[in-house]
Amino acid sequence: MIYKSTIYLSGIILLLLLIQSCNKERQVPVPYVYVNYTVYLNNPSNNNLRVPNGYLLIPDQGNMGIILYRRSDTGESDDFVAFDLTCTYEVQNPDSLQRTCKLKVDNTGFYLECPCCGSKFTIWDGLVASGPARWSLKEYTTSLTISQVRIYN
Repeated sequence: MIYKSTIYLSGIILLLLLIQSCNKERQVPVPYVYVNYTVYLNNPSNNNLRVPNGYLLIPDQGNMGIILYRRSDTGESDDFVAFDLTCTYEVQNPDSLQRTCKLKVDNTGFYLECPCCGSKFTIWDGLVASGPARWSLKEYTTSLTISQVRIYN
């Protein structure tokens, strides 16, 4: 008796999960662009990357540029994160992307803001802080050596 009720309950839960997943929108991905870029930390123009919360805007990489952000200075691989400066809301129509519509760091230095739709993303992890965007920023892989950070996909 317990066996039948467990199977019945499991079936109902599975059915509800399937119905729920059908209502979700598919994420529109930021177009793939090959990235293999190295930032040299000992270069004087990159001094702000020597301390936590420092960032560097790299305009000619990714779709609309890349931001490299330093989270901490532990010497670990997750000290740095790199995000594409393409808003995940505006990418729904790739033909409409304009150079003037790329994400910008706001006055606080904690958010990336889209001047076209007003979406805000946290600079720490690329998550949506306020919409209309629903999806996180495209993140690139970073690797840290003693004096350089490599950004790639």
